[in-house]
Amino acid sequence: MCGILVTHGVNRPFSHRSLRSLRKRGPDQIGFWADSWVQMAHTRLAIIGLDERGAEPLENDTHILAFNGEIYNYNEIRAKLRAKGVTVRGGNDAEVLLHAWTAWGPKVLAELTGFWAFVIYDRVARRLTLVRDQYGIKPLYYSYGENGLCIASTIRTIQESIPAPLDLDYTALSEYVRYQFTFGDKTFFKQVKKVMPGHTVEIDLRTGGVKSRCYEDILKSDANAHQAATSAWIDECRELIKECVADSTVGDTPFTTLCSGGIDSSLITRLASPEMAYHCNYSDPECNETFYAQQAVGGTSTRLFVVNANESFDLVSRLENILEDFDEMTVGSVILPLDDVLAQVRRRYKVLLTGTGGDELFAGYVRYQLAMGECHQESYRDLFRKMRNLPDLADRFEMTHRKGDPSLYSFYEPSVADSFKEAFAAAGAGARPLEAMLQFDRRYFLSALLNIDDKMCGRHGLEGRPALLHQSLVRHINKLDTDALLRGGQLKPLMRDIATGVLPKSVVHRTDKMGFTTPIGTFVNNSSHLIREQITGSRFSDLYDLRRMNLTAENKFSREVFGLLMLDLWLNRYAPARVEKAVEDPIAIPAMPGATIRGVVPERASVWVS
Repeated sequence: MCGILVTHGVNRPFSHRSLRSLRKRGPDQIGFWADSWVQMAHTRLAIIGLDERGAEPLENDTHILAFNGEIYNYNEIRAKLRAKGVTVRGGNDAEVLLHAWTAWGPKVLAELTGFWAFVIYDRVARRLTLVRDQYGIKPLYYSYGENGLCIASTIRTIQESIPAPLDLDYTALSEYVRYQFTFGDKTFFKQVKKVMPGHTVEIDLRTGGVKSRCYEDILKSDANAHQAATSAWIDECRELIKECVADSTVGDTPFTTLCSGGIDSSLITRLASPEMAYHCNYSDPECNETFYAQQAVGGTSTRLFVVNANESFDLVSRLENILEDFDEMTVGSVILPLDDVLAQVRRRYKVLLTGTGGDELFAGYVRYQLAMGECHQESYRDLFRKMRNLPDLADRFEMTHRKGDPSLYSFYEPSVADSFKEAFAAAGAGARPLEAMLQFDRRYFLSALLNIDDKMCGRHGLEGRPALLHQSLVRHINKLDTDALLRGGQLKPLMRDIATGVLPKSVVHRTDKMGFTTPIGTFVNNSSHLIREQITGSRFSDLYDLRRMNLTAENKFSREVFGLLMLDLWLNRYAPARVEKAVEDPIAIPAMPGATIRGVVPERASVWVS
């Protein structure tokens, strides 16, 4: 977990103050590099190579690199460079990547395993290249216009760096109120785009040209290789997962895992065998999986640290605090228990393995069954009745993704429903029903979940590593006949087969999937008077049809009011852009060719405690 800031042509001092909003993401070290064309800065969470030599940006004769992520196989890439006659003197993955890019350019991306978002500057060609991993595990945003170019790990940093207000994108906001995620490279600001997963964005500083290119669509199934889920495939997949989990522990600092009690996180915990695993629960039995988490670590050397999530708080104030670090919203009430458990994790660890992505890879959502005309759970009966008469799969699947009534918002653009169908058609072109739905969720819903992981881990100075989102495992799954991923009304049957013999039967065969369930409706109702005061007194209240809005939750899992509250708090915090008066800084970075300035923060715990 690190923070990146790069600017070109921005008329504002470039200094330590520029990194205020990135320091939680990278509390250990800071670095600057500048010439007459660009200014680059980096905040580092040190995981591989802990000393000052790892401070970024890193440079060689032709390129400058600001990197966020981990390259698991950096020693293999180093060996290939050595065979080419290139010596890498540093001990971390970022320096290996720098020299590999100089040697091979974008071709090296096909060789990497891990996750990344980085900016590399070709000081000869005067070209910036922005790169993001194939899943979008790490974010990267950019704004390029009359106010200059700004690239950063957070939208907030861009907003603080450019001198002009940003305009709201009401199409993106419409997508949010219907689905609570957005499509494509949009953000809530028209001037800010995100680098798409698996893409590079090249910016020629001499001509101003911008070119985006997909270097790998790793989530697309191989149309010519529909392998059967034989016992041999299961065995091979199990061994691959063991390798992926082992790779995810690479680093010079201790690691831990989140163990919810579900199959994915339990399997990762069992295979990684950390000294301690973390679990979070609520007192409500419908939001408590502690029994299964205890079963998952039973008989092993791993201790389970159980965090009792906070259940008594002012929801408005708490969300205001979280939104300081959650500038791209993809709403999930999971942010509340995550905030509680990550506050405990950061006391001892920097690296956290998670099971994010398992449901998208192995078909773990009930919506797949519902959309294909099956309902095996009583709690989904009402939704199933509403959707089963819709003749089109896309319409049924779209209904499972809706998050409330978007017509309550005056800015809502109904055409976003067509955007959903277009995205669904593009993701699953020529595919069978289950494969089409999986392709969509892997591209869009998974990106929303990864955004939550990144923002919440960044808030606490942690690096979250989704251990199942490994290039070799995903390519293996892509060869599979996807219809094998559902069997006899059972979700994730292949993951259950893989986990058999590794996890206790009580975990492998459980059917009451929760997945960090939060009684958000209860919290809404407990703070209903404060929510009503916030919404009715908001300077954005004209965007909502308050006559039709009941600002309480229908049940303890209802998220509609929560989504409204999050949006209103976000608008009041970020829109319009907060433009601060430029302040002269005695340590502003001079724009002189080759200038490199590095700094080290000696005590991370004493610097960032929120």
